[in-house]
Amino acid sequence: MRADHADLTAFDTTIGRLAAALKRDGSIESLDVRRSMAVGIIADPARAQALLEATDAKVPAAREVFAYLHLTEANLLGLDPVTLDHTGRPHLTQTVATWAGRDDLRLTITPVHHCTGCARCESARGAHTHDARATTQHDPRPHQRVQVELQDPTCVFPYCTRPTRSCDLDHRVPFPEGATCPCNLTPLCRHHHRLKTHAGWHYQPRGPAGAGEYDWTDRYGQRFTRTREGTQPAHHL
Repeated sequence: MRADHADLTAFDTTIGRLAAALKRDGSIESLDVRRSMAVGIIADPARAQALLEATDAKVPAAREVFAYLHLTEANLLGLDPVTLDHTGRPHLTQTVATWAGRDDLRLTITPVHHCTGCARCESARGAHTHDARATTQHDPRPHQRVQVELQDPTCVFPYCTRPTRSCDLDHRVPFPEGATCPCNLTPLCRHHHRLKTHAGWHYQPRGPAGAGEYDWTDRYGQRFTRTREGTQPAHHL
């Protein structure tokens, strides 16, 4: 953090006061840990004020933890201490359990269904069992966008790294012939969506459903393979 010396000094002083207040209220953590906790508390002014004034008033949680975590059976049984989020970043399950026990955080746990080749999604065209909205509604529903974001965190055009949350969701098989379903939706940023639609680029999924691998071909016949690890021209494969 870069700021005026006077402001940083005041900030550091407040961090120290909050760390001391945490110890006063029973925290057994080290000073460094309590200071790191104090940084988060400052983001919740009501709780920070209550701590500094030593009031006993119960302050409703004002901060929310938002993360998609892939919990396996081993995680839940305590056999694997590490879980991954949708970007591949590791998190200790002990840390997640600590979040659940804190009264200053709102922790929401939401199950997410991954569309990875189930019977109803084997085909995006022809006879299938998608619900009526999948074939009559062009725009994906919020939970469908979440599924696509978890499957492909970024635009899948070669070399692009724009996050999926700011991308269009392309129908691989054009709507309405192709369903509005995660099995037929791919994240493309607006620029690359236009290249695919108007400039002769085309692609096909590679490997099993949900693998995050795509074969791309440009208007001149050059081919690229895009995976979660990056992009490679076809002649390097």
